[in-house]
Amino acid sequence: MTLAVRAYDFAHILDSAPEGVKILSLDCFDTLLWRNCNLPVDVFAELPLRGSPMEARIWGETRARRVVPLTRGVDEVTIGEIYANLMPAASEAERQTFIDAELEAEARNCYGFKPTVELMRAAKARGLEVIIVSDTYLSKEQLRTLIARAAGEDVAGLIDRVFASCEYGLSKSGGLFVPVLAELGVSPSAILHCGDNYGADVTAPEKLGIHTCHLEQFDEETAQRLRMEASAACIVDPDTRIKVPAYQPHRQRVALRRSDEDAVRLGHDVLGPIFHSFAGYIHDEAAKQEAKTGKPTKLLFLLRDGFLPAETYVARYPEAADRVAMVEISRLTAARAGMSDRAAIERYVLPELMASSTELFTKHLMFEPNEAERLARLPKTKFAEHVLKPEVVRHIVKRSDKFAEKLVAHLRLHGVENGDSVMLVDLGYNGSVQNLIEQRLREEMNLTVCGRYLLLRETAQSGLDKAGFADHDRYDFKLLHALSESIAIVEQLCTLAQGSVIDYRSDGSPIRENNSVKSAQSDMRDVVQRACVDFCADSDSGFVKVPLSDSADMRRRMATASLARFLFLPVESEVRVLSNFDHDVNLGTDELLKFVDVEAATQGLRRRGLFYIKNALRMYLPGELRQHGLPINLSVFASRRFGLDLRKPDFDVGAIQLPVMMMDANGEAFTMDVDAIPTIDGYYQAVVPIGASQFTVGVQLGRLAEWVQIDETSFHPVAQFLEACADELSFEAVSLAEGMEDVGSGLMRCTAGDASFLLVPPPADAPCDENLLLSIVFRPVVRRREPAAEVRAAA
Repeated sequence: MTLAVRAYDFAHILDSAPEGVKILSLDCFDTLLWRNCNLPVDVFAELPLRGSPMEARIWGETRARRVVPLTRGVDEVTIGEIYANLMPAASEAERQTFIDAELEAEARNCYGFKPTVELMRAAKARGLEVIIVSDTYLSKEQLRTLIARAAGEDVAGLIDRVFASCEYGLSKSGGLFVPVLAELGVSPSAILHCGDNYGADVTAPEKLGIHTCHLEQFDEETAQRLRMEASAACIVDPDTRIKVPAYQPHRQRVALRRSDEDAVRLGHDVLGPIFHSFAGYIHDEAAKQEAKTGKPTKLLFLLRDGFLPAETYVARYPEAADRVAMVEISRLTAARAGMSDRAAIERYVLPELMASSTELFTKHLMFEPNEAERLARLPKTKFAEHVLKPEVVRHIVKRSDKFAEKLVAHLRLHGVENGDSVMLVDLGYNGSVQNLIEQRLREEMNLTVCGRYLLLRETAQSGLDKAGFADHDRYDFKLLHALSESIAIVEQLCTLAQGSVIDYRSDGSPIRENNSVKSAQSDMRDVVQRACVDFCADSDSGFVKVPLSDSADMRRRMATASLARFLFLPVESEVRVLSNFDHDVNLGTDELLKFVDVEAATQGLRRRGLFYIKNALRMYLPGELRQHGLPINLSVFASRRFGLDLRKPDFDVGAIQLPVMMMDANGEAFTMDVDAIPTIDGYYQAVVPIGASQFTVGVQLGRLAEWVQIDETSFHPVAQFLEACADELSFEAVSLAEGMEDVGSGLMRCTAGDASFLLVPPPADAPCDENLLLSIVFRPVVRRREPAAEVRAAA
């Protein structure tokens, strides 16, 4: 009999076991004992070896596995032999010090997997023996001691016998079950062996007639995602796998997830560990704030993005629910309430005016419609001058004072009283709401205010009491900036299905804009959020006891790595969930942006090449580019995280020469070769300078190909060609095909051979003083063969 079960059913497999089973046999690692990290070798990062201890320890074992078969004639090695080959010049006592350190590291990071322990207890209740059969370099005494330390003496007491491969010189696949059967003195059909490794724990014992059960820890995509999280951890924090393991305390809970629905995976496995750890951070910060102020700290989660953080906080700390309030303060209402004086207006308007629209600021400063329409037409310098005039400042402050009264009433509705200590909780990443209203809250209510954020990346140091789960005290600004680029996808997953607050009634009740997000998106988000909350309410259900390496700092490392992985290295199911999501900008506008537009991103790559990824302004570029393979997204991640100085020539490799004819208005012509740079899928981009609409271009595609596919011919201003806005400023070029037959979808046959070309006249309506480039994006489908060299007979 062979069973295959997921972790959530593992404790009950004896209900399906065949009659006559007398012994429950278990693999040890990843079956009974799991590790609090991604790979078994991650534990070695804690060893006191010089340099990179993980690699040094691996090399020592590799060397031992090469030497021992030659010296002892066996395939399995002991930990003593590993260290003898790792440290050949050391004494036995010195080596033992390092062996003890490794055993200590294993004990710190291992834990008993609860379903396996429940299975062991069920076996004992049925009168079965329980044995451990393990491929390991540890002796049976060392293994039993490790089990007792990691899972508890009571769990170790359930085990009748331990069989360690190193003591027999045989692995499970290499024949270990033969001496196991001999020593037990039972028939193979009396044993049910269970383990996670199909070859070692199913194939090998099955050949001898032993019943087997395969514990399927993770489905393929989950295993991939966990690997990616560990890789992301190394990029986020270079100490990972050098000084500390790639911690993954959520592995046990992820394995117990029952549903494979895409939205459940995203909420439970990805957002769950992140927000569970964030809730712990908020809880600890609130305690510090109470110790500092001597007052209870009220947690004000800022809706809409603060909705899921609030829900997960209450799920993890239900006893603290009475200190939680979900308050509706948007950036719009914070701006309207926060203009308490000229300095506040300057702080808000001047740094952001050049990058925003004046129309937006007229709404935030509450100008009357007629005046707002007039001001929106002013140049930005004139607009700034106007709003800082003394009489205009007085009107803005007066309107803001009245609005602030309503915002204060809103806070009172949620139990905030004069003199309270409050913590504003949000995703971040700049703490703009706190910047805008903290002064008001101090003046109007005498509040002690601090802000705590999932991600904090202040471009200007506000001097306010702010901190972030991931902030500049823990990480460099390059990483924080990289994480903030696509944080909108996390915001959208955290929000709730209601419009953003735009005003308050006199009693403080919110007035919201219409919810522009479609119901299907809200339904999908609800599934994601419920799964996330479920994780946070029961995050440690797979532990018999929490491993010694577990700590708030460790979980914070893990959560930041998980966030980075999600933002830069998404898996397929995540892209499917987000492909129908829109983002509402929430600045007093009705603007919706599509999260994942695969075709637009693919077109950008095809037409602009890999350099496109450096300047592309997309909502979720890694999600859009996933279909093009890991190398591109890994390049995006590394470039963004480290702020790499990569320029267009660095991407322009493998060019082919494209001959073009240039003709001016006087009929004078000359030919030149331009570089056509490969982009993706066999396409090339060639860029031809035409000056201030001075030249007609003849693109001699027939010299290169018999069949060619043309994707784009367009004109671009030279000055903005490499900027993010380049495509917005481009315009289509009209072209005439000479000696080329169009068969559809841009595919053309060069019927005139070498004389086939594409004629592109200069644009008729372009500014006469602006230098332009012609961009041609094409794919040589059937390349023209080089002429065969004539062979002449010798005279």
